[in-house]
Amino acid sequence: MKTYISEKFGRFVIINLHKGEKVLESISQEIKRLSIKNGVILSGIGSMRQVSYHIIKSTTDDPVNEFGKVQNPIELGGIQGLIIDGEPHLHVIASDPERAYIGHLEDECEVQYLAEIAILEIIDMDLTREMDEFGIQHIQKK
Repeated sequence: MKTYISEKFGRFVIINLHKGEKVLESISQEIKRLSIKNGVILSGIGSMRQVSYHIIKSTTDDPVNEFGKVQNPIELGGIQGLIIDGEPHLHVIASDPERAYIGHLEDECEVQYLAEIAILEIIDMDLTREMDEFGIQHIQKK
């Protein structure tokens, strides 16, 4: 186990997405535009007409993923995760009238009416992600 502690926070950013905008692509664009190196996604809520995600499908050493895409009226119950070295690693909780969808947020999630995402920038950590022997990216100090 490794623990990283921050004593300084930077900007608090709220992203307001409108009908038809892409969720992960917009978050990534703003991270780059604002030069956010490290941060925490504190909240993500709204409505979507399409959600794309992946989940793990095995407990073998080499990860096996299953990708899903749903096109329905979807309530976005939450997005959370970290931004490390300018790259977001985000998970989503969403539901349509039939079931809930939980997993790693992928491209092509599309807003129906609105989505609101809150980011807290961390300014005193110099972190990156490095792959282990199984292809899993773990947080490391630079």
